[in-house]
Amino acid sequence: MKKHCLFCNELIDMKQDEEFDRYSGCMCAPNTYYHLSKDAYSYIQAFSYAKKRQVLPIVSAYIRERAENGERLLLTPGKMEEMMVDPDIPMTTEEKEKRLLQYLYRRTESALEPVNLHPLSKSFNLTYSTNLQEFVYIMEKLRETELLVREGSILKLTDQGWSEAAAFSGGGKRKLFSVIVGDEEIGLEWSAQLLPGLEQCGYDTRLLLPSSLRKQDSELLEALAESHYILADLTGAGPEVYFAAGYAARADIPLTWTVRADQIDSLLSQSEWIRPIPWEDTEELVQRFQLRR
Repeated sequence: MKKHCLFCNELIDMKQDEEFDRYSGCMCAPNTYYHLSKDAYSYIQAFSYAKKRQVLPIVSAYIRERAENGERLLLTPGKMEEMMVDPDIPMTTEEKEKRLLQYLYRRTESALEPVNLHPLSKSFNLTYSTNLQEFVYIMEKLRETELLVREGSILKLTDQGWSEAAAFSGGGKRKLFSVIVGDEEIGLEWSAQLLPGLEQCGYDTRLLLPSSLRKQDSELLEALAESHYILADLTGAGPEVYFAAGYAARADIPLTWTVRADQIDSLLSQSEWIRPIPWEDTEELVQRFQLRR
């Protein structure tokens, strides 16, 4: 099905599901996709014309920035309200200039390496600009201050631009590793052992216990959609674990199944398509993921 993206107005592929719609391939999410909850439509349509002109370009840029970092966004009214007060959203020209420098820095190995943004008309949301004219102004300002070399749609960081981008880019955002458990006691044990081990591997972590999984609301889906990797442990798991893990698999989020070794035989007899990794103790799992780093 083809439908116009609400945020950039491109006509793109849209797939419907019971709880959300999946949009793919527009300038908000080039070569990837984002999800929009059903209740987000009426929320957006209630905006005044002036508010739409102000808010929708910001949402488009936010989706793209997160997509460029590997996140798969699920947009809900609550998520958009959070977005509007996010202090990290660039508002000044100087802040938007930094966004472009950071973007180029993440995609190059050294100064003067070219990055092609053709067509520019589909790239202005990289800087949270509201239109192409503002984006061109930002590029020209960076060129005049000798931070950028521009040849049409091809941009290159100068030595000075590379140094400045490196200085405020830091180590980059850590990827989110979500851990889903079917047993509360295992969750408590893993919060003290497995999660710190994953953090030592360079991940941010989130633990999802059965009590939070049973809600199956938009907050849970947002938490899953923000994840870069998911571990789902089936030890003592109820249907809520399978629901959450199934959502992750359907969203193409890398998913690893695990189960305590003493339960693997009964699990394999129930399912032919799930092949979990058996584990004896938490330390063994930590070591396994450290080796896969």
